[in-house]
Amino acid sequence: MNSVSHIAILRSARPATEHARHLEFEVQNGQRFDFRPGQFISLDLDLQQTKTRGLYSIASAPREDNRFDLCLSFRPEDRASPSLFDLKPGDAIRFTGPFGFFTLRDPPDPASAFIATGTGIAPLRAMLQHLYRRRHSGEVWLIFGVRHEPDILYRGEFEKLASEHPGFHFLPTLSRPEPGWAGLRGYVQQHIPRHLSDKEGFHAYLCGRRSMVEDVTRELKRMGYSPQAISSEEFD
Repeated sequence: MNSVSHIAILRSARPATEHARHLEFEVQNGQRFDFRPGQFISLDLDLQQTKTRGLYSIASAPREDNRFDLCLSFRPEDRASPSLFDLKPGDAIRFTGPFGFFTLRDPPDPASAFIATGTGIAPLRAMLQHLYRRRHSGEVWLIFGVRHEPDILYRGEFEKLASEHPGFHFLPTLSRPEPGWAGLRGYVQQHIPRHLSDKEGFHAYLCGRRSMVEDVTRELKRMGYSPQAISSEEFD
């Protein structure tokens, strides 16, 4: 594991949804922070005189300005969550990393499927940013499950990608849709057979709750995807 310690300054923060926050940090200790799309960091936090660590996926592709994004959901059961939500621009954090093997394949596959729920979209956003900086022209599907329409993280970004790239298909699905929602309904698992069947050469990236990852993996294998064609990261 990479044990290099970094200091980063919070440069901007904004609500991503009612229950999630988008944070942009800049690494400050004179070191280049290199990572692969999909990896995560470990934040070192002092909470009530007790040191603890929180693991968070990087929500942006590597870029030249030594900055990176995090997307955090507010979870009262997570001791670190309130502390991170209270950060203000100019505040500093210490972290180690990057870690993890859930990364975008290099070179990328001609065709890919990205399947996420909730803030599991964070590492997939990093992968998609990196993919389309390379002017990717292959077929890409993003199936993203949340409860309510306002919970669709980075909706504008993904809709813009879909408008600019004919091969990119953005399919948000709501498990608790409000009246008038015209998009997909239900859980991501329900839409796998319809949209990802008969996809020769596809590689699938899954991130979200363990139950979702297990269900989607099972369905993809039933449809003929090999274990080597599936990459996943789960959290609970």
